[in-house]
Amino acid sequence: MYQILEIAPGIVFVASYLVVNHFFPEVQPIYWATGLFMIALVVQFMICLLFKLKISKLMWVVLVVGITAGAITIVFQAPIIIKWRPTVISWAMCAAFLMTHVFGRKNILKWLLEDYVQLSDRLWNYQTLVFGIVFLLSGATNLVVAYSFSEETWVFYKVVAWFVWPVLSAILLGIVFWVENKRTGGAIFEQDSSELNDSITQKLEPSERESPQ
Repeated sequence: MYQILEIAPGIVFVASYLVVNHFFPEVQPIYWATGLFMIALVVQFMICLLFKLKISKLMWVVLVVGITAGAITIVFQAPIIIKWRPTVISWAMCAAFLMTHVFGRKNILKWLLEDYVQLSDRLWNYQTLVFGIVFLLSGATNLVVAYSFSEETWVFYKVVAWFVWPVLSAILLGIVFWVENKRTGGAIFEQDSSELNDSITQKLEPSERESPQ
């Protein structure tokens, strides 16, 4: 349910564009779709606040970029601005992942997900690199489609992109996991330090009892 809520504004954009383009071909559907997309973003946040759902950092980025790009698109009648929105978000994520991979002391993925899964630092770094590259490619591809093909083709690409890029990420991550699993002999998951200390304590206690007083 929460995952559907996250992508709901994008669904509203595509659906409204297709409906307006089909039934009202005399108007420009990109502006209607942009306006409804902006409304959907606001409604999305209202629902999260009303039901006390977690608002992710990515949702904040999408809100700020979406409202800004949408307003400029409608006010200045410049559809290319809203077409740049996916690229701006993708490249912002790419910069975050690659900069922390190269310069950061704290891996951004590990910081976000270490409460849910424990992996080796090497594997966290590989995942960060994979996501950075995928976001870079998705942003570049969006611009190629936006500038080289028709508006309808770009809208269709947005639908395809929702499936293509996550699947590509999953495939690349699967390859990384497989290679790292073979390299480490299956020890890609690191043990939590507290659990490690508990296990050491449990091993030491019997020997301490058996030792002469």
